[in-house]
Amino acid sequence: MGNSAGSAMKGVLQLKEHFKPEDVVVVLFHDSGSRYVGKIFNDEWMRERGFLEDEVTTAADLIKDHSDKPLVTVRTEELVSHAIERLRKYKISQIPVVVVVLLQNSPRLTDVFRSYGEDNDIAANPIREVMGKPYPGVKEGTSIEDISKLFSDNQAVLVELANGKHHIITKYDIISSIK
Repeated sequence: MGNSAGSAMKGVLQLKEHFKPEDVVVVLFHDSGSRYVGKIFNDEWMRERGFLEDEVTTAADLIKDHSDKPLVTVRTEELVSHAIERLRKYKISQIPVVVVVLLQNSPRLTDVFRSYGEDNDIAANPIREVMGKPYPGVKEGTSIEDISKLFSDNQAVLVELANGKHHIITKYDIISSIK
């Protein structure tokens, strides 16, 4: 079907609240889409005109919806309970640890769970006692394919932005980008 058929359908959908359950609605699709192969059925043409979102291909694309928000972190001298509070508050699964001004290791949830089995008062311990290995870092132009390879041994990847700030990419971000 062509774009005028799509317009007819959109019109019916906009009026649907005016119909009663016993009403019968007929929509005529009066053309085919063969004349639009180079336009509405061409993703590049649609993207150039703002009808389609840009493809997600780099780290910057993955974080564009939250790149204006600060990165949630925890410092080595803070308690595990502080990290847990932030994980809950921001509904995140990974949180980088800041040592002085450098982003370093991460408190891996598996390490916290394992430590909890050994010490029920783990939340009162300093975060440095349960830190895992550092997240791998990438530049914002790194491809999703290259980032995906880093998840075989890591729970997250740290993205360095051109402005010197950092953001985190998790497996969820990669999965969310799949269309």
